[in-house]
Amino acid sequence: MKRLLLLFVIVIINVGIVFAQQVDNKKLQDVKYRRSSLHTILMESDIFPYKDTVIGAYYKAPFPEKYNNHTVGEKSFDPKQFGINGDTSSTNIPVIIENYLKQKKVANQMVAKWFNRQEDGAFDMSLIGERGSYNASEMEARVADKTARGTTSLADAGEELIGNTFVVVSKLFFLSNEGPAYAALLVSRALTNNMSGMAKTIAEKVADIAYKKAREGYSVWTTSYLYKLQWNDSISSIFYNDYWMDKNSIDPAKKEKFDNSELFSLQFIGSEKSRSLVTGSFKEQRGAEKLVEMATIRTIDNVYSKLQKKYDVFKTKTPLLSGEPITAEIGLKEGLESGDRFEVLEQTIDKEGKTKYVRKGVIKVDGKQIWDNRYAAGQEPGTDSTQVSKKPILKATTFKGGKDLYPGLLIRQIK
Repeated sequence: MKRLLLLFVIVIINVGIVFAQQVDNKKLQDVKYRRSSLHTILMESDIFPYKDTVIGAYYKAPFPEKYNNHTVGEKSFDPKQFGINGDTSSTNIPVIIENYLKQKKVANQMVAKWFNRQEDGAFDMSLIGERGSYNASEMEARVADKTARGTTSLADAGEELIGNTFVVVSKLFFLSNEGPAYAALLVSRALTNNMSGMAKTIAEKVADIAYKKAREGYSVWTTSYLYKLQWNDSISSIFYNDYWMDKNSIDPAKKEKFDNSELFSLQFIGSEKSRSLVTGSFKEQRGAEKLVEMATIRTIDNVYSKLQKKYDVFKTKTPLLSGEPITAEIGLKEGLESGDRFEVLEQTIDKEGKTKYVRKGVIKVDGKQIWDNRYAAGQEPGTDSTQVSKKPILKATTFKGGKDLYPGLLIRQIK
């Protein structure tokens, strides 16, 4: 009898543990956090090797999952239509992009998308409610609410969501490494002209070895330019007072006013470059295209990680997957390296109803357990499948250094 009772107790405990795990997993799946929003645009290029494959890879690349997809209008444009006398040289690219963004009113389009603007000019808060976990109907009512509570709610949505909206304009190029390698060789040889004897001989040999190595394969280059949608209290006030109307208060004059508005703009934040080396056999067309595709997508991912590391405003937040061990779904695709530092944040609401992030600690990347989440990981040329199978399969990166952390807390990289 005692044995039966003991067995019954054990079963009940195990069921409780399983149930608790299911609840924890469900809570983790339900974690919602406010992401920045992003629109990506490709600047078209002239003819270069494997152009169709490179451009095709750009469109095939998964959208950066740490951002809301805020695509508006065109996905690419011809720079010749926006240059100065058709000049599309690299020094003119910033001017070309500025001309394109202004002429196409991209900032206006992005604001219109935030407020789900309809053909008749009516706005609503459905998208803001969805992305920010706000009550959309309540938000719409507060547009006319001049109390502190109503103003705070709208300001929070503006600061947390609309003010964190970005555009990334990218330019791709693919070239043989032979040309740049040979140019570097000529420079190296010129430097050896002032040398003599054994020193010159050694320097020339080193230059030749470097040239033979550098000339192999091709390179995919991505240059990306980052812009941020301007949104502040004064812009917000003008929008709600002069342009806002819902389906019950259609005003053609307000619609025309928004259509022609110069109020909205995009601020240039900065740019970054990334290069991926493409090596392997180019004898078989299909195999060559696969190599080019893989390198293109990876260099696009890499340029995003560079922009995030360089510009704090573009940094993403990632929820912790577990607290013991400390893990998060972020890895090599985001450029993680051993020892990279992240602050742990808890999302809270202050007494005024605004969102605040409270630091709970600092953690570091465990260099031995970094998740390889790069595109086509394990499919690189020359990869030994037997060696890959022996490695532990990671689904997240492990961190060290934190205490009393739990799933759902947010992490953000710091310098």
